[in-house]
Amino acid sequence: MLVEFPFFAAGINNFPGEISALRVFEPRYLLLIGDSIIKEQNFLVGRNLEEINQIVSEVEIIEHQDISNAEQLVIVETKKLHKVKNINMENEYPLCYVSEHTDVGLPPNIDELDDLEKSIKKMTAKLIEQGLNTSIPEFLIDSENRFNKLWELCIYTPMDINTKNLLISENDISKRYELLYKYVENVLKA
Repeated sequence: MLVEFPFFAAGINNFPGEISALRVFEPRYLLLIGDSIIKEQNFLVGRNLEEINQIVSEVEIIEHQDISNAEQLVIVETKKLHKVKNINMENEYPLCYVSEHTDVGLPPNIDELDDLEKSIKKMTAKLIEQGLNTSIPEFLIDSENRFNKLWELCIYTPMDINTKNLLISENDISKRYELLYKYVENVLKA
């Protein structure tokens, strides 16, 4: 079943549970944000308006504020991932028809997740020593839900946009774990 959402092509994508800030200044997207606030409706954030089958993030507005007459700062939290089936550009702002991007497979066990968490902390410490301006993550959510825990680990791992998009696009949970694990190990070995 396809579902319709307003679509903000922001050039980014987010992991489920990730909180991010959007600076909105383009008139059509200011209208999209206004309608989403009034209707208390989620919208999609994705990479571009051309790519069918891209994975996009369904986001909920947590907070918003006017920066100027023609710009807003919008804080959003990603709720789900979807796969784009069609993009309609004939409205005041883009509308996207999507299917849910459903995870398959089994999650890693608790020991594997704990080891990965420790490796991410070591990797982050190494990157800080090399000049990265961040802090070592405190994993606040001691989640018993291993599906969500893997997303949490993705959120707190410093990574390039290509790695992030690769992890978001992978719906096989064990492969997602392997991708993240290999990425962290490669950074630690470098």
